[in-house]
Amino acid sequence: MRVEGNRRSLRAPVLFAVLAGGFALSASGCFVESSGPSCVPHETSDPNCIPDLTISWQIVRNGTNIALTCAEAGNANTVTAWIDGGGYCGNLVAFDSDCLANQTQGSFIAQLPAPGTYNVSLDLLTGGPGGTVLSTTNVLVQPVGCAGAATPVAPLGVNF
Repeated sequence: MRVEGNRRSLRAPVLFAVLAGGFALSASGCFVESSGPSCVPHETSDPNCIPDLTISWQIVRNGTNIALTCAEAGNANTVTAWIDGGGYCGNLVAFDSDCLANQTQGSFIAQLPAPGTYNVSLDLLTGGPGGTVLSTTNVLVQPVGCAGAATPVAPLGVNF
């Protein structure tokens, strides 16, 4: 898990903006202004509530349902989930998962700090974390409660 601040969160189309007096409202309920984000995470009466988010993905050829392996998709070797909103309050957190050569789909679990609405952006990469992005897919997950949640299978479309 890496915390990256909120520098990438504005690239996700699932971030909704309501401009009024220099403020923007994200889907997670965070108000973002030039001085930085502030938000109040959903509070729970259960101190043991640490929700898990299962993130599922599949590599496909763009515009089709044809599954490709990680090797066929430009030798991809990592899927990174960038998550903001909810209990992260403006911080963007990355969770990395391996993409094995013969793999066409997969899933991994991200442990979230609190219930709430989260924005998820998946990157398919070659060269490992911080490498070249081959595909990006955005998913809005709402709400995530104490029991956790799962994303729909996110298609990672590539042109290979």
